[in-house]
Amino acid sequence: MKNNKILLLLSIVLFAFSSCSDLSEYNEDTKNPAVATPEGLFSNAVKNLVDQQVDINVNRNVFKLYAQYVAQTTYPQESQYQMVTRNIPRNYWSALYKDVLRDLDESRKLLEAVEGGTAAQKIDRKNQLAMIEIVSVYTWATLVDIFGDVPYSEALDINNVLPKYDDAQTIYNNLFTRIETAIKSLDVSGNGFGNNDFFYAGNVDQWNLFGNSVMLSMAMRVADADDATAKKYAKLAFDGGLILENSDNAVIDYLKGAGTTNPVWQALVESGRSDYVGANTLIDMMNGLNDPRIAEFYQEKADTNAYIGGVYGDANGFASYSHLSTKLHKATFPGTILTASEIHFALAEAVERGYDVSGSAAGHYKAGIMASFDEWGATGFADYYIQSDVDYSTATGDWKQKIGTQKWIAYFNRGFEGWTEWRRLDFPILNVPPGLTYGDIPTRFIYPVEEATLNGTNRDAAAAKYDGDSPTAKIFWDKF
Repeated sequence: MKNNKILLLLSIVLFAFSSCSDLSEYNEDTKNPAVATPEGLFSNAVKNLVDQQVDINVNRNVFKLYAQYVAQTTYPQESQYQMVTRNIPRNYWSALYKDVLRDLDESRKLLEAVEGGTAAQKIDRKNQLAMIEIVSVYTWATLVDIFGDVPYSEALDINNVLPKYDDAQTIYNNLFTRIETAIKSLDVSGNGFGNNDFFYAGNVDQWNLFGNSVMLSMAMRVADADDATAKKYAKLAFDGGLILENSDNAVIDYLKGAGTTNPVWQALVESGRSDYVGANTLIDMMNGLNDPRIAEFYQEKADTNAYIGGVYGDANGFASYSHLSTKLHKATFPGTILTASEIHFALAEAVERGYDVSGSAAGHYKAGIMASFDEWGATGFADYYIQSDVDYSTATGDWKQKIGTQKWIAYFNRGFEGWTEWRRLDFPILNVPPGLTYGDIPTRFIYPVEEATLNGTNRDAAAAKYDGDSPTAKIFWDKF
């Protein structure tokens, strides 16, 4: 892991969508500067993005539940796919638009307004703009993957309070162009944001790997909907260099200080609550595969030598089932949004689809599992892999089942990606909450309830494309 340090950016101005009048004197911060810097805004956006993606608080992020890595105890509504009671779609929507994209956009504007400087400073600014663009593309793609059509071309304009919703596939096509351009503009002779870059401390080479890896992930996402586009950008990404070692993972290191701890720790420890146990969906599978990573993901049930998962979608007694591992109970546990493991699995799929990348599907599949073991500090990979249910040549099913199952396991603690890959590859077979059917498992978020009031006409036009805003309608890339 890199030793990036998260700084407390108390000088950052958080941008809101509305403001109060006649209260200006109370809004003045006499201790901190009133003008935000592009570096501070970038740092704030990246931290907010990672916080949102790794969180487990049911008011902010339910994807570890939707991927069925964890089950709930007293209140299982979210495991039963109730989206409205906690305003979950609104909270996710607001976090990505307001706390990530808005700050990135303001950082970009401030950098573009800078004139002059030395040749080295101009190169650094160009790199910084490319890094902003790469994170922006990642965030926009995430919004599309969650909701489908979203405000895009007219979004982030404070003077346009009624932005139209753009077609999801059209957005993706534009994002491919944007990230290709951004990667090409990176100049390794210069620097980036330095210590304000929580991923790579300004290392431009690593940003190139990250950008290409985001591009590859996006390419594989759309493969069933647009094979030609997927093939083109998979090739570009592969030729440009990818994250193939865990030392290049997109990770931020959390600290122990207030405001810098891992949100998972906040939900599991600081809250004083006991809301989660391991889900039987993943625990049963890992038990069946004799998967050593289970000791890194979960704890044995108290007073036993066994890992026992709670019934997904039901209320579970906290003391009766395995808890999440002690690693996840640490305030400093790193936050991760992209890894070597997932890129190897993406390359295995690319090979199976006949794309122009090197290596074998079996080789990348094996490397993906190995990278996951290494990422979590698990031992026993060799014995695990030679099992007939794991080895690529003998594991059950076609390539979608083999890759989809192992990728889903490797995505533990990254619920959004685990849920998304299940939607795309249709593996593994998830459990059905009591009283529901398999068809009730969501394949998208509904739009925030407030959008019906604030931007109703545009929202309604978008909702019509998704069976009236159904949570089981499919995003354009989800073809099967």
